[in-house]
Amino acid sequence: MDNIFESAKGKLSKLSENATNLINRDVLGSLKEYGIDKINEAWSQIENSSEVFQRTGYSITEIAVNLAIPPTFELSLDQERNISDEEEEKLLVENKDKAILYAILVALFKANAVQKSINSVQYKFSGLTIGLGLSPSIDMKFKKIN
Repeated sequence: MDNIFESAKGKLSKLSENATNLINRDVLGSLKEYGIDKINEAWSQIENSSEVFQRTGYSITEIAVNLAIPPTFELSLDQERNISDEEEEKLLVENKDKAILYAILVALFKANAVQKSINSVQYKFSGLTIGLGLSPSIDMKFKKIN
């Protein structure tokens, strides 16, 4: 009986070791490669879209990359001017095939709609930070008017 128990215990230990190796080598390795590919894809789309960003009325002031699994991007943008709803729609249509850029544009224009609806006499909208990850985020910035 002890022999059977020891044999089962040994097989269970080996199975556990194999599962751990599989997770470490295959799963985490794939996620890491996926992360690097996504970082490069996002960076390329952002860097190659400077003309598009100029047309949005925003300028990118900072790009932060968080090397988590999966990685996340944060773009900080300052607003230079408002653009019309028609120009927003035109930019969305022109860039619908660029997934990352399109997501950024949608976030920008949603924030535009919100900031246009806020009627503050003490604060002025100055820009925003867009977080791109599993849970996208938009942090809007307002500065005190002197």
